Amino acid sequence: MAEDVSTADLQALVAQLSQRLEALESRVSTLESNQHIPDDVMVAISAAVAAFLGHKATVKAVRLRSSHSWSTEARGRVHNRSVN
Repeated sequence: MAEDVSTADLQALVAQLSQRLEALESRVSTLESNQHIPDDVMVAISAAVAAFLGHKATVKAVRLRSSHSWSTEARGRVHNRSVN
C-alpha cells in the first residue's frame, strides 16, 4: 500500500470526489422535493384509518417508501412501534 502518490494526483482525486458529491447532493435534494403527498391522498389515508379503527383518528405522519416488495412493507409495519 505504500504507493508514491503526488500532491497533484491527490488534488485531482479530491476535485473528482467533490464533483461527484455535488451531483449526489443535487439528486438527493431533487428526490426529497418530490416527496410531497397531495391533499386528496392525505384525505383518503385519513378516511381509511378512520374506517379501520372505527373512530376518527389523527394521522400524524405519512412517509413515502421506495420499496415495492410486500415482505419489506410487512417488516416495516412490524417494526413501526409508533402506531398501535
